[in-house]
Amino acid sequence: MEQTLSPSQLARAIGVSESSLKRWVDEGALQASRTVGGHRRIAIQEAVRFIRAIGASLVQPDALGLSTLRELPPDWSRREDMSGTLYEALEAGHHARSTAMIHGLYLQGWSPAAIFDGPVRDAMTKLGTLWLHAEWGIVVEHRATNIAIQAISQLRMLLPSTTASSPMAIGCAIDKDPYLLPSLMASAVVADQGFCDVNLGPLTPLSVLKNAERAYQPRLVWIAASVSEDRDALIADLCKYGRELRERNCELLVGGRAVEDVPAAAVPEMTLCRSMAQLADVAKGILRKLPPVDQDTDDRLGEATGCDSDE
Repeated sequence: MEQTLSPSQLARAIGVSESSLKRWVDEGALQASRTVGGHRRIAIQEAVRFIRAIGASLVQPDALGLSTLRELPPDWSRREDMSGTLYEALEAGHHARSTAMIHGLYLQGWSPAAIFDGPVRDAMTKLGTLWLHAEWGIVVEHRATNIAIQAISQLRMLLPSTTASSPMAIGCAIDKDPYLLPSLMASAVVADQGFCDVNLGPLTPLSVLKNAERAYQPRLVWIAASVSEDRDALIADLCKYGRELRERNCELLVGGRAVEDVPAAAVPEMTLCRSMAQLADVAKGILRKLPPVDQDTDDRLGEATGCDSDE
């Protein structure tokens, strides 16, 4: 996938004239940079933002490097059962169609949180029961999980770019928790809200997370807890860690099956997120409370973080 597009490429992608594209750039509706030779270039993330903002249809997805969208039937976006459609693609092991659905929903204006809470969660939950009926169901589920991981990782390339001054967020799945998808989805959700994120993945001991947190100094820490051998001990450890984080002006957000029935009032030291939508809302609230950073400060931070507008 190209990192930047010419006005003619984007015009072909959405079926408008190049002159219309250039007018939108000149009016400030669409951001573009210029090459040394004076030619306009549009970042892929900005192109996607613009497509979502105006509700444009992709006439030639290949022009954006999204050729997998050709796998979708013409009427796919009008179907009511998106979860069922994604399930069918994942269950069949259809990598291109599954990826196209996830990316297509985002281009149509769905947030990552809505995609994950809806079609992805519904499809993966159903796939997770197939092994009860036949051992082959394990093959189907693992294959589907791998497809979903790749599709979501590729989706990250379409999300808005962060800058050097973007606040940090770091997270993982807890020790003994082997599931990759929950923390991967959480990282995409916080990135979509404007955080520069670091996902440590599954099977991460709390001590490792703490070391990484002290190094990155985030404003948000997320933990996915799908399984736990000793939930009471886990809750106690997380409450203690939540108190420590608040002393450093950082919030702890926890979600997953291992804590889904824990009353929020019982753990005021952290925020329990029952959905990706709630995670997005809390992340957005944290951002609102942060002071704005001027451009000079943003430039000085360029070498201090892994996030910048050129990524």
